[in-house]
Amino acid sequence: MSARDPGLAFTDGALQFEAWSDKLWDPMGRDVVAAAVLKPGEKVLDACCGTGAATIPAALAVGPAGTVDGVDLSTGLLRIAAANLGRRGILNTTLTEADVTEWRGHRTFDAVLCSYSMFFFADMETGVEHLASMLRPGGRLVVSTWVSGALEPFAGRILEAAIKERPRLAGVVPLPNQNMAKIASVESLSAWLGARGLADVSVSTHPLTLTVDDAMAWNLVMGSGWRTLLPRDPEAISRVRRDFIHSVGPQVEMNSDAMIAIGSVPA
Repeated sequence: MSARDPGLAFTDGALQFEAWSDKLWDPMGRDVVAAAVLKPGEKVLDACCGTGAATIPAALAVGPAGTVDGVDLSTGLLRIAAANLGRRGILNTTLTEADVTEWRGHRTFDAVLCSYSMFFFADMETGVEHLASMLRPGGRLVVSTWVSGALEPFAGRILEAAIKERPRLAGVVPLPNQNMAKIASVESLSAWLGARGLADVSVSTHPLTLTVDDAMAWNLVMGSGWRTLLPRDPEAISRVRRDFIHSVGPQVEMNSDAMIAIGSVPA
């Protein structure tokens, strides 16, 4: 696999990432915040905050007496998040460029949110345990992830197209895919979070099918972790794009089924 820094990859693809906000990131961000049942005055960490899909509704939910810390590796995503917050006049939020699996703020949080991100952690178990360690007793961790089979047919077809240009990818299971496979069902996600020391874990499913045209399909490749599969040579990237678009066609339905889980730190 590519050794490329995922923060740089998401920075390079920040505009393409943001192009998917209305369809994927923002609806899930709102659902994650709703699951957290945030109260005015609470302190919230949005881990891997991206362009603010959960940060913004969290900031509105906790109000001026509350605080939100948004942390992300990507400078590009954080720039867009800052602009999104600025347009809404939101002042109770701090954005920090950092690896959230190593970052520790000056607050103990009432809630930690992590939307579509924990599977990117180099050590997902240790990373999520670190997030939970920043919660007060009784604090809530709320995460979202994909259900088994989500992101198809795109996930398989971008890998196939990339292997033609990077044959050493053949037979390699990307780390995010390995992590996602551990938590790809209600039962496995619930048990996995319980093993991290969280109590009262509940998991809800969020079925979604999206009709995607070829331009949006390529935006998803360029604005997601799939970008790290691509070769560096621009002509080779063009060939990958051609093969990928040819394989998915001008319009296709994408499985976007997801789950949201919430667990608490024992009081």
